[in-house]
Amino acid sequence: MSAEDTAAMRATLDGLVREQSDRRALRDQRAAEIKASSQEFMTKQVQTAQRYVEHRRELGQRKTKSGWSTDRSHARPGNASAFEDDSVDMAAPFGSEPPPAPTGRDMPRRAPRARPAPADDEDDAFLNNRWRD
Repeated sequence: MSAEDTAAMRATLDGLVREQSDRRALRDQRAAEIKASSQEFMTKQVQTAQRYVEHRRELGQRKTKSGWSTDRSHARPGNASAFEDDSVDMAAPFGSEPPPAPTGRDMPRRAPRARPAPADDEDDAFLNNRWRD
């Protein structure tokens, strides 16, 4: 191997090392840019989420003020409904006695049967379909 061949090989190797370091620098720069843009995006997302939470809290307060809330901790005592009253026995809603059995007069009558409409010649003319019904 001659000195010229060695110098050419060194020049080629130096060029490759320089190109590799330039690529590494560009890759690091691009990674820093991506990290900064993602950080900015996440910051905006957090701000948006905070505004949403504040908005939902405000809506919840409005609902509570207008009576939409299902929380009854603020309700006045004595205004409980029958469903919340423990003194009402829901197993026997009609009292202790069963209702009297219906007699013949109290029994509902059946509705009279509907009579079929008289058949027309036109009804039978088209595949026995009834067009009135």
